[in-house]
Amino acid sequence: MHKATLIFACICIILAGGMGVVVWQLMHAPESSIPLEGGSSILLGIPGISTKSSPEADVRASSALLYSTETNSILYEHGAFDRRPLASITKLMTAMVALDHGISWNTEANILPQEYVQGGELVLTPGETVTMKDLFNASLLGSANNATLAYVRQLGISQETFVQEMNRKAIALGLEQTEFTDVTGLSPQNVSTAYEIARMAHHAFSEYPEISQATSQRDYTFTMRGTGREHTIKNTNKPVHEGSLEVIGSKTGFLYEAGYCLVVEGTGKYKNMLAVVMDTPSEQAQFIEIERLLKMQRK
Repeated sequence: MHKATLIFACICIILAGGMGVVVWQLMHAPESSIPLEGGSSILLGIPGISTKSSPEADVRASSALLYSTETNSILYEHGAFDRRPLASITKLMTAMVALDHGISWNTEANILPQEYVQGGELVLTPGETVTMKDLFNASLLGSANNATLAYVRQLGISQETFVQEMNRKAIALGLEQTEFTDVTGLSPQNVSTAYEIARMAHHAFSEYPEISQATSQRDYTFTMRGTGREHTIKNTNKPVHEGSLEVIGSKTGFLYEAGYCLVVEGTGKYKNMLAVVMDTPSEQAQFIEIERLLKMQRK
């Protein structure tokens, strides 16, 4: 055999052996990770090899965000810039625009038959009326769609004009991916991102104490005018109602097109933390996912 050919063959055998050793080491080496800002990490490994999932990888919401209101920074995100229907989280913007106009809290108010639409509602019997404050709390705490329609109507502003003002306020707040077509959130064309919901909610909770107070309470009890019937509305954010989660403010939302959505700004052990989930598969899952997000910052 020619000497050059023999040398080349030996080199090939050595290289093949070396590659085999490298592949064996990769197959049996423990996984490593590259740390990212906020504690997330990119797992390194070979496709097809089973690895342990990080808590972040198990988030079941299509969009999720953990945000620090103290540093105005994202601590964790998953699909947080994807535009999705935000359902009844819409009511935070509705409340802000209403408060910008001014609400006479003790003014007597009613609910018209045509305002009994699908979704959460406050049921009044014939002869019963409430106050604007009652409707406002029913809208935010109980997510009552008819209460939302009723208090907006009784502000003396057409719904079309009111929605235009909601969109103008979104632009003023720099929410470029947020758009509204109705005041309740029943329309799937009301859209935003988890990141912009976080910014909108923080503004609502910090600049509008009436919104913070309404959405952080466990329940709200009032008396119907006309009959004297007492009624209690429970916070749709069940961990808040049950007393297991302290918040500055929160808002739930659900549509078939949106899935279960929730925004929470915490206090106490979760002070300065704001979490958002969108398109979560079940009502209970949204509460679990929010708690897992909030706990990330405590590790």
